[in-house]
Amino acid sequence: MNYRKGFGLIEVLFAAVVLGFLIVGLTRLQMSNREGILRIRARDAANAIAQEIIDSLSALGPASVPASGNDVRKRSFEGAAGNIEVPYTIKFTAEPENVVYQTEYTNSPNNSVNLQHKFAKQIEIEVSWKFNKTDQSIKMSTVIR
Repeated sequence: MNYRKGFGLIEVLFAAVVLGFLIVGLTRLQMSNREGILRIRARDAANAIAQEIIDSLSALGPASVPASGNDVRKRSFEGAAGNIEVPYTIKFTAEPENVVYQTEYTNSPNNSVNLQHKFAKQIEIEVSWKFNKTDQSIKMSTVIR
């Protein structure tokens, strides 16, 4: 019987190929995880921008909210290849038909009727951005009283 000790060239090449596939798979998994994290960070930033717009329009009050507006804001994130700057395009609309009127009648002690008109505007905010050559967007809608 003729037994050899050690590994042959074919076994070593096969092991190298298997290790190569494993390394490529793990690298792709790591890159897709990073891409997912950047996608989530970009969406969270878009939500924060939309909330900032809502807060600033709420501070104006419904009577001072313009009918529509556009804005561009940029946020930067640290990515695999360094810092990534993402421009966000903001569009908001508060159409005149989105105005909600409410009239309150109250009786005062001297039997006079007090009329108080309150109104609110419904606004819609759309924040859009590009991520990996695809268009992403979120929409938020709220009522400002």
